[in-house]
Amino acid sequence: MKKEINFYKKNGFVVIKKIITEKQIEDLLKEVEVIKTKAFKTRNRRYFHFTKNKQINTVHNIQKFYKSKLLEKLSQNPNIKKFVKNILTKKFLVRNYEFFLKPAKTGMPSPLHQDNFFWNIIDGKALNAWIALSDANSKNGGIYYLKGSHKLGTLKHVPSYMKGTSQMISKKNINNKKMEKVFPNLKKGDCLIHHCEVMHGSNKNISNKNRVGIAISYKSLFSKIDLNKKRQYEDSLKKTLKTIYN
Repeated sequence: MKKEINFYKKNGFVVIKKIITEKQIEDLLKEVEVIKTKAFKTRNRRYFHFTKNKQINTVHNIQKFYKSKLLEKLSQNPNIKKFVKNILTKKFLVRNYEFFLKPAKTGMPSPLHQDNFFWNIIDGKALNAWIALSDANSKNGGIYYLKGSHKLGTLKHVPSYMKGTSQMISKKNINNKKMEKVFPNLKKGDCLIHHCEVMHGSNKNISNKNRVGIAISYKSLFSKIDLNKKRQYEDSLKKTLKTIYN
């Protein structure tokens, strides 16, 4: 895995091919439908967001309202664990599970952002593993990255007033930074791993194909949270949700 690790350290992201089987994909797609129903029953807008035609676009913080043995098993996938141990520490924990579903034709965009603005991990020792349950590319709203942007640290964000990604990096923070924009091409079963400070986003899904992915976030067991920044983000999130849904 040396080649993948070096690519990750340089660019802030890497693709690991075919980490799960067709049978696992089928089982996980069934679990997606179960968890969508569970999320809707909570009536909590912090856990899920609809597209304009009332299809669920994203599901957040799944572990807070449902215990999924399938997701827990997926988080211990040997290939992912091996990578996480090399990048973080031998002792790490799973901090979150999310679905990014992007239905055909109506899947919503995600503005340019960094995960660590939401996570507030002081030393930045955290990453996201995004497992594709369908093909994902630039045509159906796949993730794009600014290569090497994780080396800039966590930048200032502003409210986006967009469902699913409440904050974004303002244009003035990146106008003078020349970084290549890349759309990784994923086949179902591939895993996209990215640093918590790499800049990334995605466009609308205007294609005829759904784009379905599961995100599992990991952090070093020893990394601490900046509680002051976390409170500031939580306050901003509350205001943003009120604006969106009122």
